[in-house]
Amino acid sequence: MDRVLEVVLDVVIPAAPDKRYAEAAAATDAPGDSTPSALAAGLCAALPSLVALAQVRERVTTVAFDRAGTLARSGWRVAVESHDDAQCVVVSSRCAHTPGVSAIAPIFEAPLDASGIANALFDAAPEPFREALGAADELKPSATLVFTRTRWQWPREGVEVQLTFDEYVREASGPPQKTEGEGDTAAAVASPPDLHELRLSAPWPEGEDDAPIVAALFACAGELVGAVPAFVRLTDALERAASGCVTGDAEAVKAQAVDLAGAVTAEAALVAIGRNISAQWFGNDGGVRDSADGEFIHQMRVAQRRLRTAMRIFSRWRDDTWTTRIEPDLKWLGGLLGDARDRDVFVESTLPALAAADIEPGRWDAIRDEANAQRLAARARLREALASPRYARVALAWLQWLDELARRARDAGAAGRSLHRHAKRRVRRYYEELAGTQKLTAIDEASRHRARINAKYLRYTIEFFAALTSRRTRMEVARTLARLQSVLGDGNDAAVALRYLERMDAEPYQLGFARGWCEAVKRYTAKEGERLLRELGEPKVARGA
Repeated sequence: MDRVLEVVLDVVIPAAPDKRYAEAAAATDAPGDSTPSALAAGLCAALPSLVALAQVRERVTTVAFDRAGTLARSGWRVAVESHDDAQCVVVSSRCAHTPGVSAIAPIFEAPLDASGIANALFDAAPEPFREALGAADELKPSATLVFTRTRWQWPREGVEVQLTFDEYVREASGPPQKTEGEGDTAAAVASPPDLHELRLSAPWPEGEDDAPIVAALFACAGELVGAVPAFVRLTDALERAASGCVTGDAEAVKAQAVDLAGAVTAEAALVAIGRNISAQWFGNDGGVRDSADGEFIHQMRVAQRRLRTAMRIFSRWRDDTWTTRIEPDLKWLGGLLGDARDRDVFVESTLPALAAADIEPGRWDAIRDEANAQRLAARARLREALASPRYARVALAWLQWLDELARRARDAGAAGRSLHRHAKRRVRRYYEELAGTQKLTAIDEASRHRARINAKYLRYTIEFFAALTSRRTRMEVARTLARLQSVLGDGNDAAVALRYLERMDAEPYQLGFARGWCEAVKRYTAKEGERLLRELGEPKVARGA
């Protein structure tokens, strides 16, 4: 097996697929493993250029082994694969080539015999893997998936793309089963019945240009999302299963510190920032679609706001692809996320505080019910959007744009635009815009909202370039900005709440009470915002960073 590049997509069921796909799927029986399933037949009908491989369909069980994620964090995967009666240990090296594109290199594949998994591994392991395996100590099963696999060849402009379709099977509950040589494996991870994965892969020989291969993978992915309800993922199902992300145990992904190690140009920094934002974006979109937990909505919205800020900071790199294919759809998505998040805040925070301030809080119950119904409707609109081809296309377009940017940054090397100079200019610009704000108590609501946005720009800019800033900037200035953004956000939440109430079936008394309460909140937050602005120190980009 050669080194390959791979793009992973999930098929989301139920979701309205392409008409050709639906008709083919509805007309197909699947009496046994040798016959393509309705879903596989639908793919063939929607994509007639697929060429089935000799073994059309097989049942596969894969057990991943790790120790607290030690191997996965080092870029290794150890798995036992069972095909019919045969078992083998498969070891591979895996890393993110760019977000959404994985580079996978096989290390070895060995039959599993009675001597057990450890001997099979150490007999053929290269030294770097042996070291990682030693650090992992005792290996234990981290995930088990059982699936039916169908594979096709999909030639694309000279690139031999392979499409693998895995339809996962929920295993019956019961005690774990031991298999000779496999050790004490865990019971299969309970995969949701709608978990189906598409993997596009193509060989990437050493020394060969990756550009045509990645372009072919994204072209095929574009056809897939146009034909079936498929959505790009940054990692495959086995990796997500090992971390509990396919069984309903996933948690919302928050923003992490940006790793600028090795970045000396602005282009390279934008790639690193884009990689960081992608992890937060795609770490939450499945939860927005499938979970009732509003934290997924909040964190995905934060990811989108960070992305918009990043593209403002790096406006020089906003090309035609960005402005025509990506930005308009991200505005559409941001509007839906914003509406759903604002209504969450209204129902869970602002409205309860408003009712609690009244001497008769019970009279707000009907308003709460109406607000919650509107909140649920906003969430439904957002979930529908995230299950649409429009969202699938913009997600792919962003990842492909980021891959192309990474390639240009690599080609430019150190000859690109200076990161230190770019960071210093942007930090100074956003600080001066914020510091020049008039007294918050003397300006109107729109101007205070503008000040809040400027605080957000400066805060995210400092976070993106944290590795280049002084310790005082990273600690004190960033903390003051976070507090300022939160305080002004409370005032904005009050203004949003009043707008919602004015469009609801509220009593005159309730509207009057709400206007007075909201005005008091806005006055208080404006005064507190002024105090924080006076405390705000000037951020510094470290000399020579």
